[in-house]
Amino acid sequence: MVPPGDRAFSGSDEGFQKLLLRIAAKSGERPQPNQLIQLFCQATREFFDVSGVYFWRCQAGDELIGEQADGKMSQRFVGLRLRPMESTVTAEAVRQRRTIFANHVNSAAFPAAREFEARSLLAAPLLVFNEVIGALTFLHDANDEAFHEDFAAKATILAGQLGSLLEAARLGEASREEHRRAEILADVVHALH
Repeated sequence: MVPPGDRAFSGSDEGFQKLLLRIAAKSGERPQPNQLIQLFCQATREFFDVSGVYFWRCQAGDELIGEQADGKMSQRFVGLRLRPMESTVTAEAVRQRRTIFANHVNSAAFPAAREFEARSLLAAPLLVFNEVIGALTFLHDANDEAFHEDFAAKATILAGQLGSLLEAARLGEASREEHRRAEILADVVHALH
């Protein structure tokens, strides 16, 4: 029998590659960033068989704002604020700029972890050009030993992919806006002649 936290890994790396291809294919459709993040949260929650996946956006002053989620208390998550000096797994991952996990979480010490009934947490920062733009948090509420090094490695790869896709979407939007401005300018020049 496969332990509950390892179910997602019983299918080998082939399932992980299919997950990466699914996310990449969706990004090729040029969805809005929030749609891409929502698909990402849903697909990774299902693949890893966790209670919830949460996307935090980095704001000024390195404060994190809960933006998208799938799973446990996803509606409650949107709008949560996490300050950089708070001692949580996610804040620590952002500070250290690397994926970290905590099993046997003492949720009594952290109000958000207590509210979400976290027993295991994993967080991965999203880095673009060496800047943290956000973070992902994976939560398990039924398994005290849900996360391990293989899970952390896969979460790091996924966070890198999502960060790259979001940056590509941002650059694409900036390019379209610049193109639109150039067309307006050309129309004005043409009208003046």
